[in-house]
Amino acid sequence: MKKKIWITIGVVSLIILMIGVSVYRQVFAKGPSVKTAQMTQEEISSLLMIPGTVKLQEEQVVYTSPEKGELKDLLVKEGQSVKKGTVLATLQNPQLDLEREQNKLAIESANLKITQLDKKIKQLKEKETTLAEQVGKEEAKKQLAPEREQLEMEKKLANIDLKQASLQKDLLSKRQSELEIRSTIDGVVLTVKKQGTSTAEASNLEPLIHIGKLEGLTAAGLLSEYDSIKVSSGQKVTLRSDAVPEQEWQGEVTTISVLPQQNQAGLQNGSQAVQYPVTVDISGDTKALKPGFQVIMEIETDKKMAMVLPVASLHDDGDQPYVYVVKDGKARKQKVKTGITSGDKIEILEGVSKDDKVIINGPEQLKDGLEVKVK
Repeated sequence: MKKKIWITIGVVSLIILMIGVSVYRQVFAKGPSVKTAQMTQEEISSLLMIPGTVKLQEEQVVYTSPEKGELKDLLVKEGQSVKKGTVLATLQNPQLDLEREQNKLAIESANLKITQLDKKIKQLKEKETTLAEQVGKEEAKKQLAPEREQLEMEKKLANIDLKQASLQKDLLSKRQSELEIRSTIDGVVLTVKKQGTSTAEASNLEPLIHIGKLEGLTAAGLLSEYDSIKVSSGQKVTLRSDAVPEQEWQGEVTTISVLPQQNQAGLQNGSQAVQYPVTVDISGDTKALKPGFQVIMEIETDKKMAMVLPVASLHDDGDQPYVYVVKDGKARKQKVKTGITSGDKIEILEGVSKDDKVIINGPEQLKDGLEVKVK
């Protein structure tokens, strides 16, 4: 019985060995199976990659200052929707109240003085009429001339004082209106500084109130002087964020600043390093993005029709890039000249014809002259 078992085991082992030898011959004696592709003409774009930061399209950041006044009341809360013109907070300024009261008294005083002078001028005219009956009109006018001139001068000065007080009233009214902080946009209150912090502390540490319009987001980045030449309004942009790795967003370049943002560190070192701010409008569903997120922006710059191959077909050992083409059942190494890369495609300028079958994703043991089998 045991002899039969051993014979059975031997037969099975022999069959497995024969199958293994057959597979080996098929794979290695006849060469590995490979997948090929041929060059195609497609529209491709050169991609410029720069870091950026997600921002709100419209926002209002309120920083109060001590010279305007101290915080009196906060009238909104986080998450609240507000319309343009809504009063967000009120300030108080005792010094301004005192100045307004002094201004009110100055206007009343000037008006009283003008009224008194008008009364005196009227009395002087009556006196001149009575005197004219006694000494004649010209003589009466001559005798009262100094008094008349004095009253007219005092009235001019009183009118100047009134005008100055009125101008001061306008300025004080403007300062009074600034004690009401109003929304300049339709939006949502994102943050509100807790009441109890002084205005001076709030202005130095963080915004008192931050309002934003959440319907649209933008991304802002910086271009070098060389890259700024390649980028223009309307170019398409793909955005990705490490915070949301499974998603990407489409956008469009909207503005490139004419003036550079100076790099202070570069200026201190003596180099004139400059960078140009660029803004991108993000389209589509942006719920997963939040202001402040860091993103990588891929900007399409040089768009054109070109002969391309999959990037996976290209090899580069530090000398000149090359591909493997299938000729007479063998892999042949072929050096190529490449152009721009666009996604998973790369432009081929020289080295391969459109009829060549180029190996993509070949096995690790792929080398020049190796027999291969096209799938």
